[in-house]
Amino acid sequence: IADRVRSSVADVIPCDLSKDAVIPAELSLKPFDVMICSLVWDVVAVNAAQLEVVIRRCLAWLSPKGVLVVQGSLHEEWYTVGSALFPVLNIDKETLFSVFDKCGLKVEKWETRTKCSTHY
Repeated sequence: IADRVRSSVADVIPCDLSKDAVIPAELSLKPFDVMICSLVWDVVAVNAAQLEVVIRRCLAWLSPKGVLVVQGSLHEEWYTVGSALFPVLNIDKETLFSVFDKCGLKVEKWETRTKCSTHY
């Protein structure tokens, strides 16, 4: 599977969802067919209003029939990097789905895990 993934991924693009110009203009990129956002939205946005802005910034780079693969957390308040403590989006499923709806997103598949790890 690793070889199949490597041959399928065209590039990894740096982006900054905290800015309106998510991807540097000089890269002159077309919209993406697939975007993977893993533990990104919930650390860039710390409330539902900010989350909507962040999602819309992503959607500006997603092709019309593109797919977002999102992984994040529900009901979290903080995460740590070393000894530093950072706020994280503390959101429940209902509020999250409300933001998805405002952004015109359709959830194709949803999975919930309960405390699978203690990486925070």
